[in-house]
Amino acid sequence: MMPPLPVRALAAAILLWSLTVSAEPWNGTEPGTTTLQQVLLSFGPPTRQVHEDGAVVLTYQRKAAPGGTRSTRFHFDARQGVLRRVEVVPTKPPTQAGLVALYGPACGAAKASEGGPDCHEEEAAPARQRWWHYRARGLSVLLDKQRRVKSMRYSEPLASASPAPARGSMASAGSEGATVPAAAAFDVPRATPATGTLPPDTDSASGLATAAVDPSGAGAPDGFEDLLDAPAPAPAPRPAGPSGAIVEGWQGPEGEAADPWHETAQERQQDVLAVGGIYFQRAELTGLRSQGKTSYQPVLPALADIYLDATPSKHVRGFMMGRLAYDPLSTEANGPAAVLGQMWLKFDVAQRLFVTAGRQEIRWGSSQIWNPTDFLQAPNPDPLNIFDLRTGVDMVRLTVPWEAMAANLSLLGTANVEDVSEDLRRVRYGGGVRAEMAVGTGEIAATAVFDQSRRPRYGLDATMALGLLDFNAEVAWVGDGNTRLWARDGDSFVERTLEGRKLLVSAGVSATFNFAELYRAVIRVEGFHNPLGYDDRAFLPWLSSQGDFRPLFHGRYYALGQVNIGRRGVSQLSLIFTTIANVQDASYLSRLAFNSSPFDIRDIFVQTFVEVPYGERGSEFRFESLPADPTISGSGLGVFRAGVSLYVRI
Repeated sequence: MMPPLPVRALAAAILLWSLTVSAEPWNGTEPGTTTLQQVLLSFGPPTRQVHEDGAVVLTYQRKAAPGGTRSTRFHFDARQGVLRRVEVVPTKPPTQAGLVALYGPACGAAKASEGGPDCHEEEAAPARQRWWHYRARGLSVLLDKQRRVKSMRYSEPLASASPAPARGSMASAGSEGATVPAAAAFDVPRATPATGTLPPDTDSASGLATAAVDPSGAGAPDGFEDLLDAPAPAPAPRPAGPSGAIVEGWQGPEGEAADPWHETAQERQQDVLAVGGIYFQRAELTGLRSQGKTSYQPVLPALADIYLDATPSKHVRGFMMGRLAYDPLSTEANGPAAVLGQMWLKFDVAQRLFVTAGRQEIRWGSSQIWNPTDFLQAPNPDPLNIFDLRTGVDMVRLTVPWEAMAANLSLLGTANVEDVSEDLRRVRYGGGVRAEMAVGTGEIAATAVFDQSRRPRYGLDATMALGLLDFNAEVAWVGDGNTRLWARDGDSFVERTLEGRKLLVSAGVSATFNFAELYRAVIRVEGFHNPLGYDDRAFLPWLSSQGDFRPLFHGRYYALGQVNIGRRGVSQLSLIFTTIANVQDASYLSRLAFNSSPFDIRDIFVQTFVEVPYGERGSEFRFESLPADPTISGSGLGVFRAGVSLYVRI
C-alpha cells in the first residue's frame, strides 16, 4: 500500500522547495529528531531493509530513490527508532567550489566569520579519497581521487551550527576560482527539519515496530509491521584483501571499494546463501582479406556466470562460481562448454589471520594493458574488452592485515595442472609472498613468486596521485618467459633459454578534467618495455603455428594513448578512443567504443565498438594468424572488427 496522494505530493513539494533553501537537515528529515514512521510515510517502501550493528537501515535506490538522488540510506537507532544518519548520493554532485561557497573553506585556509559559513576539516579516506567534515553542521562530504563529490552524509552536529549563507545571493569565488550561486551550486535536496514526537523508549524490537508503524493507521505502507522483528542477518565477514587490490580497501586508480554508488555486500546479503551472477552476450563481425577478396566472419558468443555465496557465520564464507559459454555460430565447439570459474572457502583465525583456499580470482598490476607483475595469470588476450574472461587460480592464501599501516602481508601456495603429453598430466606446485601498503596518496606492492621448473620472479608495483595526475608503474625481474622462447637458426627456428635476468617495465599517467559540470575527460598514456619480445616479423607466423604467440606481448616496445569522455548520470555515457602501437614494428590498432547503461540502471551495461588495425603488412597487427595444423589454411588478414556487448548483472 503506497502513501496517500496528499502525503506523496507534500513530500514532492518539500523536495522541490528544498533545492532553494539552505536549512541543514536533508529533505524534511533531521538526524536526532525524525522518526522511522515519518520516513516511511514520506518516502514509501524502501528498496531494502537491513539490521547493522544495532541500527535499522532503509535503502532507497533506483526508481525508489528520492528525486535528485541516485541512492539514499537512512540509519535509525534500533531501540528508539530515531534517525541518526542520512547518506545521500546526489544525481548531479556539487563541485568543490559549490561546497566552499555554501559551507566554507578549509579551517586552516580561512576563519569562519560570525554569521558566515563554517569551515571544513579534511581527512584521508581509502582509495585516495578525502572526507570534508563540517562538524558543526553535522555534514560530511566524500570526494574521490579527482576531488569530485561522491556522497554526502548528514548526522547530528557536534556543536551548534553557524548560520547559513544568505539565500539567493551570490557567494564568493570558490576554490576553483569560479563564482557560484549559493542556491544553484548544488543539486542536492535539502530542506527544513521534520518535526514530531519521539516514539516511546522500548526494550524490544517488537515494541518499537508498533510505535513506529501502525498498520491500521491511514497511509501506513504495507509490509512494515515486522520491520524490526525480523532477525538481523549475520554481518559480512571482513575480507582478507580483495583480489587485485593493493591494500584491503584500497582499490587502486580505478577501484570502487568505497564507491557508494554500488551496493555493498551488507546490502546484498539478506540470507545465509546468496545466489546471483552475470549474463554477458557479444555479437561481433570481423572482416578478413584473403586472395584479393574480403569475407566477413560473424560470432555470437555468450556466457553466464552463476554464483553461490554462503556465509553461515561471520567468520566463514564459501563461494562457488560456474561459467557456461556457448556460441551458436562456432564450427569448432560441439555445444555449450562449462568451466569452474571460482570455488573457495574463506575463514579467519581470531580476526588476525585470514585464510582463503580454492580457486580464486586474482589480478595484480596497476597498468591498464600490460601487467608484467601479474605472475599467476596469463596475459589478458583482449584487455580492451569490458569483461575479463580469465578464470581463477588454484591456491591457498594466508593474509595478515596491519590496519595501523594500511598494509597486508600474504603468503601463497599454488598448484597448476599441466599437460605434459597427450596421455600425461602433472601438477606443478609453487608459492609466493606479497606485501602491500598504502603510502600517502599512493600504494605500493612487492611480490616474489616461486614455481617448480621455473626461476623465481620478483615484482614491484606502485601508484601515486599528484593533483590532476595519476601515475603508475610496474617492474618485473624475471629469468624466463611464460611461453617458449625462440631464436633464428638460418631459415629455421630453435628453442632458446634466457641468459641472465631481464627487467620488464610498464608505466602510465592519466589526467582527469571536468568541464560543463556534467562532463569528464580522462586522458591516459601508457608504455611497456618487454626485453623478452621479438624485433623480427619473421617470428610471427612461426610463433602463431606453435601456439606461443601472445598478443601485445610479442614486441619489445609498446605505447598506448587513450581519451575517455564521459557524461555524469545513471546512464554512464562515455566515448573512448584508444590507439595501441608496437613501436619498433610500426604496427597499430585503433578502437572507438561507446558505453552506456541505456535503461538508467547500472546492472545493465552496453558497449558498441569498432577497431581497425593498420601499418605495414606482416606486422603484429596486420599478419595472418596460422593454425597449428599446416594442412589447414589461414583465415585471412584482419581488416576490421566491430561488435556490440551486453552485460547484465542478475
